[in-house]
Amino acid sequence: MAARLRGRPLAAVVPIGIGHNNGPPMATRWGLHCWRRAQAQAWKAPAPEIVRLRLRRAAELGLSYRQYASILMEAGRSPTAIVFGLEALATPGAVERLRGLDRPRLLAVAIDGNGDGRADERLRQLADAAGGRVASWRSVADPDALPRAVLDLLAVQAVSPKATLMVGASDVERDCAIRARLAAFLHADAYFRSPTAGPSP
Repeated sequence: MAARLRGRPLAAVVPIGIGHNNGPPMATRWGLHCWRRAQAQAWKAPAPEIVRLRLRRAAELGLSYRQYASILMEAGRSPTAIVFGLEALATPGAVERLRGLDRPRLLAVAIDGNGDGRADERLRQLADAAGGRVASWRSVADPDALPRAVLDLLAVQAVSPKATLMVGASDVERDCAIRARLAAFLHADAYFRSPTAGPSP
């Protein structure tokens, strides 16, 4: 790569697309140095009162501190809502975990491929089992309609997509989070099987 760059502008070698911040090329030693330095700066230990605030907020969302900090750095804001896929809600222990969450608005979506309403009924059962913590849910017949369903749920709840985390168990749900431009996507295993943030120090 260095030989290809020598004496030529970067744009002549690597096409710069939409969203590029005109930072240094990652393929050079200088680019790697800049990236490592920025990453170390981002994960530098914040002040104790900031750590306490983040620990409390992470626990309210059912996240580990590192998961919460990653979302905060990526999205630039703290999530206020979580959208769960049907398979994620059906994870063993999921319903009990949701009962312990106080602050975030919890929503759910499902793909009802057969169109017989069974997915909607399953969502209703899981929402009831979670003690009414799931504020609203929706099922769609077509996977391509999932992002629109998520955005409609968020609009009714007056929540920004950029303040929403999606927890799912499939690539379709991951793709939905990207297409709906949500703050982040977490796999159900990472969310329900990882320990939450502990009490503040």
